[in-house]
Amino acid sequence: MNPVAETTAAILVLFRPASDPAAAIARLAATLGQVVVVDNTPAGHPLLGATPLPAGVRLLHNANAGALAGAYNRALALLRRAAVPPRQVVLVDEDSDATVLQALLADPAVQALLADERTAAVAPAYCDRATGLRGKHMQLGRWRLHYLPRRFDGLQPVAFVINSMSVWRLAALDTIGPFDEGLRVDHVDTDFCLRARRAGLQVWLHGGHEFRHAIGERRRYRLFGRELQAGGHSPERRYLIGRNTAWLGRRYLWREPAFAALCAMRLAYEAVGIVMAEAQRGPKLAALLRGALTGLFARRLR
Repeated sequence: MNPVAETTAAILVLFRPASDPAAAIARLAATLGQVVVVDNTPAGHPLLGATPLPAGVRLLHNANAGALAGAYNRALALLRRAAVPPRQVVLVDEDSDATVLQALLADPAVQALLADERTAAVAPAYCDRATGLRGKHMQLGRWRLHYLPRRFDGLQPVAFVINSMSVWRLAALDTIGPFDEGLRVDHVDTDFCLRARRAGLQVWLHGGHEFRHAIGERRRYRLFGRELQAGGHSPERRYLIGRNTAWLGRRYLWREPAFAALCAMRLAYEAVGIVMAEAQRGPKLAALLRGALTGLFARRLR
């Protein structure tokens, strides 16, 4: 185990009662110094008590309190109380293949960034399991956005990374503060990256390291010659996506006008994806609109 891996802890959030997390837990325990497994299933994961957990692994029952953001906050509180707190924390979703972590943390360029107090996080690129497409990333100015190509080599500063497989310096997490539990799931990562930016910290993406990840049930489609992805989320999740997107756009409108414009484009993108590639178009579009209106006018999120 390399020295950076030894000082890195993983937070693995489980939310599917039918999944067997044993292999993922064992892989993380063999790669990193500490692992916190958060059981976020409402009734308790039925397979977690079947076999003893590996050494260095702690189990936290959260029962989906505060949803994904709550799971992170409670696991971070546990890690901060450890006899030897980690220097870095990697957030892992059970829908992610974490085998890339060892190579990522052994990369000298990544190690140099994680030793830099100006760094918030470093993440590998993600490839969607369903579509085979890499996620698109961007660089954000106050008044403009710049999209990076889906594939690039090496490190690039980016505006946002998804939660899963992002490696955060614990000192940066302390500076940024807790995850917003009002957002619950969708755009928890977006908000956190924006807050890192406000704190003068940089988020990095390494295009030379890739992991497979599932976000919803994505489907490919083409529009005006471009290959795009529809999210495939349920009407209930579409409501949250609409609500959180509109709320964040309104919240950051004056500080980050380009981001607010991105939120409007994101809502349009969601609607187009529903129409072009998904079933239940009516209920999903209605839920997205209802959520967006709620986010525009809500005083706070619950």
